[in-house]
Amino acid sequence: MFVSTYEVNIDSKGRVSVPPSFRNELAGQSRLVLWPALDGNRCLEGGDEETFRILQHTILRSSFGNKKRRALINAFASKAHDLKLDDTGRIKLPEKWVEESKVSGKVIFAGAMDKFQIWEPNAYIEFENEMEEIAKDEETISQLEEPYQAVIAEALGNQNTNEGR
Repeated sequence: MFVSTYEVNIDSKGRVSVPPSFRNELAGQSRLVLWPALDGNRCLEGGDEETFRILQHTILRSSFGNKKRRALINAFASKAHDLKLDDTGRIKLPEKWVEESKVSGKVIFAGAMDKFQIWEPNAYIEFENEMEEIAKDEETISQLEEPYQAVIAEALGNQNTNEGR
């Protein structure tokens, strides 16, 4: 699971060191995939090849002739970058993203559970402030009740099944 937030320097060649805990989450894989956030946020999202495949299969399950499907494929797959970690755990950030986001000097790596995000620091501060306000909203918190209860029921069901063996 990708958790926590790290500020990382960009070197003169546009490379950044992936935080050690994020590299550990990649379980020794030397490749990762970055793609522009599908929700329109000004960040890159990333993860291992399996995470990318899961998102790919999710999009591909939609109706074949659907324009929204094609738009998601275009936004996701055609703009994704398959990157190799070097021996020191660095990746080269996509030049187009660096130019468009006006990143210079530092980036923020933010954990997002099953994936991570890379932000220009000021854009991340804006995003973080907005998300904190939304998270405090009672309606937001109440939306977790049903999924939480389902996870608890599933865990108890698995526990009862394992005890019965």
